[in-house]
Amino acid sequence: MSLVKKSLAKAVSSVPTSTEKQAPTAAATATQANAPATNTEQNEYPFFAAAIESDLAQLKTFTDISDKASYKSEALERNDYLGYINRYRLSGQNHHNKVLAWVFIWLVDLKRWDAVMKLLPLLVEQKQPLPTVFNTKHWPAFVIDQLYDDANYYLSESKQQDLFDISYVLRSLINTVKNQDWNGLEVVGGKLYAIAAKVDAAQHNYGNALLFAEHAQAINDKAGVKGLVDKLTKQLKGIVSE
Repeated sequence: MSLVKKSLAKAVSSVPTSTEKQAPTAAATATQANAPATNTEQNEYPFFAAAIESDLAQLKTFTDISDKASYKSEALERNDYLGYINRYRLSGQNHHNKVLAWVFIWLVDLKRWDAVMKLLPLLVEQKQPLPTVFNTKHWPAFVIDQLYDDANYYLSESKQQDLFDISYVLRSLINTVKNQDWNGLEVVGGKLYAIAAKVDAAQHNYGNALLFAEHAQAINDKAGVKGLVDKLTKQLKGIVSE
């Protein structure tokens, strides 16, 4: 049994039985996974926060990246962190939530991009702080940095399937941050659209690539896509004239 489940079970067993016939039991309250109950989330959070601290301490004992990845993947299942986060989201709660923050970071590390894109708007909307060990204080910037490195690797290795997959993620991220004000974050915004342009260009999606490259240049004229814009413009003119 996980640390969270043991703690919840202990908490439930210590609650006195209500004398009212219709009173719900604590066990029933704690196990209603889809119920948007504020009290449930408040009661659960300390146990999940303790569990995440325990897992973070355990991760420090590993030196191999693959071992850390395996531990994170197992911990997500063992402690049902995603189930808790779903209950937190449905509850309407908004507080400094270290469980949400660290689970999101693990999902990025594990490249579980569907889950990342689902949770990113919540983190941004609630202005959840990143752990202090990270230099950035901006969640989209954190995700962009990871995607940028992955995409550059796929480009250098000409991994076409990976490029196709990551292009989908990049477009999803662009859609999520489409209303983002990049003032003060010009480098980050330029990186996002520049790498999306390069990925699309590598897949011969020249129209989209040009749009992304021009957007990168508009955000940051030092985004490094001037040559790409010229090349794509010439390619598209050649296609039209044929």
